[in-house]
Amino acid sequence: MAVNVGLIGAGHIAHALAEGWSRPDVPRQPSLVFFDVDAAKAGELAAATGGAAAATAAELLMRADLVIVAVRPQHVEDVLRDIGAALGERPVVSVAAGVTLERLQAALPTAARVGRVMPNVAAALGQGLFMLVSGTLGSSVGEVEALFALAGDVVEVDEALFDAATAVAGCMPGIIAHLVAAFAAAGVAHGLAEDVAVQLAVSGVNGAAAIVAREGDPAAVLAAAATPGGMTAAAVEALEERELALTVDIAVAAAIARAKELA
Repeated sequence: MAVNVGLIGAGHIAHALAEGWSRPDVPRQPSLVFFDVDAAKAGELAAATGGAAAATAAELLMRADLVIVAVRPQHVEDVLRDIGAALGERPVVSVAAGVTLERLQAALPTAARVGRVMPNVAAALGQGLFMLVSGTLGSSVGEVEALFALAGDVVEVDEALFDAATAVAGCMPGIIAHLVAAFAAAGVAHGLAEDVAVQLAVSGVNGAAAIVAREGDPAAVLAAAATPGGMTAAAVEALEERELALTVDIAVAAAIARAKELA
């Protein structure tokens, strides 16, 4: 695994990754160095995670064994063109949605080792899910997998399915946050104090996720929880009447469509 990791960009995803990799319980924490066009943001992230800030992308490259490009999708190719000649054999990984491997390779020298990873913000807690397209990483793929595995689970997927996988898993924290907020609001509407409603909704999601993860079969958990004539069954019936599954499918399709627009 790379000991020295350089992150170009200091936005939300860079924050989540850096927090995940610098957790106290992580064995052999990687050494992190950050560069951002907003030097103050890079400095703040470095200070928060025990890393260092580089004044330029060139300085970051000199201090990194592996490079993570965590800028907005529209800026990825410009960043790669800027650093490509100096990359050498360092693997580089893009975490930008919608920027295909073909575009990444076109912006880099022919022999560059490049891949894609789609993370989510749960990486900050060590519970991220990372979809990996190994691309031309070659022998470096194990190093990349080991790095991201420090902050969650790594699943290698075919790039043709990357957008769908991202919509199902990468968007999940935001969607679940929306669902928690809706449940909390419903609780408030039925008389609960707001702080109590939020606590109940958050705890409910945590417990439910743990049970489903343990059992590995969402349908079986649903069948066990929604006993005929019970409260859960009544709630599920109300959701089914309003075609929850169709709504979720529409949401996933919207996320996939946006990824294609970004491309």
